[in-house]
Amino acid sequence: MRYKNEKILSIIGKRIRDQRKIKELEIEDVAEMTGFTYNTISNIENGSETYFSYFVEVCLAIDIHPKEMLDFDIQVKPRRKLSPQRREKSRLTYRIKGYIENGYFQTLRTTKDVVIKLKEEYDFDAASKDVSSILRRHLKAVKKGNRNFYKEK
Repeated sequence: MRYKNEKILSIIGKRIRDQRKIKELEIEDVAEMTGFTYNTISNIENGSETYFSYFVEVCLAIDIHPKEMLDFDIQVKPRRKLSPQRREKSRLTYRIKGYIENGYFQTLRTTKDVVIKLKEEYDFDAASKDVSSILRRHLKAVKKGNRNFYKEK
């Protein structure tokens, strides 16, 4: 089953309906201005799931900026907490991208070179398999014997 935040969708839908009524517009009027069906507009106002682009077009039709429809108090926190393992992989990717941007790979480097550099600079014990996976995505691999060396593309 698809996820939807029913509480927030309901608040947004009510705000759109209230604004439409303030503008003295019927659902049919908004449907004509957007090219969407009556049911699509009704579903948005009732808090049913919708595409973001539909939401934007309905806001424009009722002459209100979409950000105004989204300006209400909500608890700002992710639905699920980011796992420490995923967070470390993201940090690892950004650190390696930093090395790329700063010219570290203008000369050939091995995965082991990068693991050592990460340990020295960040006191971080990166797994070779994680480092090599990132290197393969962002750099050119040069095979010398049975070892891979990486350099800028």
